Amino acid sequence: MKTIIPACGIAFAFAGIVLAADPPGNRALLAQSDGFPTRVHCWEDYETDIEMRWWMAGKLETTDLPTRGRRACRATLSKDFDDKMGDRKAMYRAVIFNPVPGPPMGANTRLRFRYKLTGTDVLRVQIYSLTNNYHRRLSLTGLPQGRWSRATVDMTQLRRPDGSGGPLAENERIDDIQFYIDPNAELLIDDIVLYEAPAAGETRRFPQQIIFSGWFDTGKQGAEWPGAFAITPHEKPRTWKAARPVAGPNGKPWLRIGLRGERRVDGMPELLFRYRYTGTEPIDIELVHAASGKMVSRKRVKMNTVDWEEKTVAFATDAGVKLDEIRFLLPTGADLRLDDLLLYVPGNRR
Repeated sequence: MKTIIPACGIAFAFAGIVLAADPPGNRALLAQSDGFPTRVHCWEDYETDIEMRWWMAGKLETTDLPTRGRRACRATLSKDFDDKMGDRKAMYRAVIFNPVPGPPMGANTRLRFRYKLTGTDVLRVQIYSLTNNYHRRLSLTGLPQGRWSRATVDMTQLRRPDGSGGPLAENERIDDIQFYIDPNAELLIDDIVLYEAPAAGETRRFPQQIIFSGWFDTGKQGAEWPGAFAITPHEKPRTWKAARPVAGPNGKPWLRIGLRGERRVDGMPELLFRYRYTGTEPIDIELVHAASGKMVSRKRVKMNTVDWEEKTVAFATDAGVKLDEIRFLLPTGADLRLDDLLLYVPGNRR
């Protein structure tokens, strides 16, 4: 089967199979990204095999890597996942990651990632809406080639191919995060982070490393959210869900939150969470490698008895330490509601 590549750069085959991407549509500019996220919905840094079953397109790359990276994802041939308005006969190169269990978005969602393009300066970013059952996309053009770069996309700029559907909305649940290029080019992707834009006046930098993000709005405890705790609906006017303690081995309340596998920490970690606490005594928070029975770091933390507050706790660990659990150990009679958990290594200070 002979392939023709005309001057416009759109390739096709005599058998009727289109072999290259359509012209860029819904062109967008890169967004600014430096401040600390309001919330991290999902991330994938390809450093572990934990979410490998949700790598819908792409293959592991261990040679051509960005600074401080150990693994990345190389685009492979794929059809367009948009089966309603996409060209289902066309072939692309794509990296596609499915952030199970379909997180709900906020009002100012951003997508941050590292990439390396060769043979094209055009990249299409696409996302699937579980709520609306359709895809939205935008195109980035004039991107640098031949070197690792970082990009941030304002996800509210995505639209369906015909311009319909409106912007990504607050509380809309999403699925596959997709990157497409011409099939004759090459693409590497790393450090995908889907998050909410920083709050006004935020002075903290974007995390250097995201180790784990725990929100409990969708998915089930024991499946998508392993460990020992319970998931409960928020009391109105708050929406969605939070985690609450259960009885631990010693009869006292605790939350043992599994990280879905072993994760490496490449610096001094901090733990951010939102909480509501009932009690008078401090609690203990532990970073644990349960597979080896090792308690890596522990902090005693004074909790305020207020109606939802944000707290950040810094831990001291050895370089390259590995974790698989976070434990909240409560005194007898205390109660805790926990949400928007983020374990990360801070970015450089301003």
